[in-house]
Amino acid sequence: MLKFILFSLIPFSLFAAERVEVNANHFEADEFKKVSYFTGAVHIKKGIDEIKSDKLRINFDQNNKPITYEATGNIAFDITTENQHFEGTSNKLIYTPHAKQYTLSGNVYILELTKQRTLKGESIIIDRISGKSTISGTAKKPVKFIFTVDE
Repeated sequence: MLKFILFSLIPFSLFAAERVEVNANHFEADEFKKVSYFTGAVHIKKGIDEIKSDKLRINFDQNNKPITYEATGNIAFDITTENQHFEGTSNKLIYTPHAKQYTLSGNVYILELTKQRTLKGESIIIDRISGKSTISGTAKKPVKFIFTVDE
């Protein structure tokens, strides 16, 4: 009987939700609009990923599951994917849990620590599912990619 109970619990532990911890100076929630606001020294920790910002807005669906996390103001982040480790800054960061995608915008600066590469652009998307990163710039601020080559 004990083996059956342990075996039946395995599938649930494989799909366990990842813990998200948010610390801030102020918190406000609107149950009708399904939104929560955090302000002042916001620190978000999700797994090993960390984000610091001045403000955070979390939008929820009808089942109270997060749809988006929108951080603004003095953003600093540390994001790790399966093959890469990013540290950087931006003006805005949106994380979409169902797509496992980070969208960074406004003066984005990233140091990719695994291969020691620097990325700069106006918009960078980090897709945790595909492992791809997409960088966009403008005519006045083109994408900048700095790396070292061993020859």
